[in-house]
Amino acid sequence: MKAIRIHEYGDVGELKLEEVPRLSITDDQILVRIRDAGVNPIDWKIRQGYMKQVMPATFPLTMGQDFAGEVAELGKKVDEFTVSDRVFGFAEGTYAEYASAPVSTVAAIPGSIDFATAAALPTAGLTALQIIRDVVCAKPGMTILIQGAAGGVGSYATQIATFLEARVIGTAVGGDIEYLKSLGIDEVIDYKRERFEDKAKGVDAVVDLVGGETLARSFSVVKKGGVLATTVQPIDETAAERAGIRAVHVLMKRNAADLVDLAKFVVMRAVKPRLGQTLSLAEAKQAQELSEAGGTHGKVILKVA
Repeated sequence: MKAIRIHEYGDVGELKLEEVPRLSITDDQILVRIRDAGVNPIDWKIRQGYMKQVMPATFPLTMGQDFAGEVAELGKKVDEFTVSDRVFGFAEGTYAEYASAPVSTVAAIPGSIDFATAAALPTAGLTALQIIRDVVCAKPGMTILIQGAAGGVGSYATQIATFLEARVIGTAVGGDIEYLKSLGIDEVIDYKRERFEDKAKGVDAVVDLVGGETLARSFSVVKKGGVLATTVQPIDETAAERAGIRAVHVLMKRNAADLVDLAKFVVMRAVKPRLGQTLSLAEAKQAQELSEAGGTHGKVILKVA
């Protein structure tokens, strides 16, 4: 089978399209024929070695973790699926024609959702769902400021919070401002022209997807007893205590149940993934360059089959 692999950490030049043996699976896994793979920032961060302290790689390493495809083979203990079922979720090494995945991180694709849409959901969608539903606990009447509201995680978080009837304020710039308005967001702050501190004071929660100075400045706009959640970096506990708020560094947890819930949002049209460019498996270098440059408006998808 064809796969995109790296043999050491480095730049996009390390990404190689190679012919590799087809995978074997354990009793609690399925073998998936990949149709589409979602490209995430975590992919190029792994390739560059940024994650080697917490996620050390074994080389050669097949890239990618998000997929949509079809069940090709079942482990002996798997009864949740049948061969040819359309599925999506998480696997190790999804920039490939086939990948093995534990059933605990895979869900069925509803009939109304295509492969590209399903492949855009897992990492960014589950991160957003878990932040908005489980950490922020969005509900009617809440005001939530989302930093980076038009990005990969932000676009999902914005839509889920809006569906749960929270009042959503989002920061963005350029063409992303019109995109957020199209989602029915309550207020958009152009962060290049306005300071969010002047427009969003005493909010119930901040979802920070930017980090750095933006995160540091966000503590001051959360009301006492509120919550700040970030995906980007560890929390400054002193700043949180000084502000009188709860602050959480969110790490997404892979699980099938949340994939099912996320797909329901899409079926109900409460959430519409923002799809960007679709490239072939052989164009994985270009796909990661687009993701790394941050210039894409929507999820980059690798069309595998």
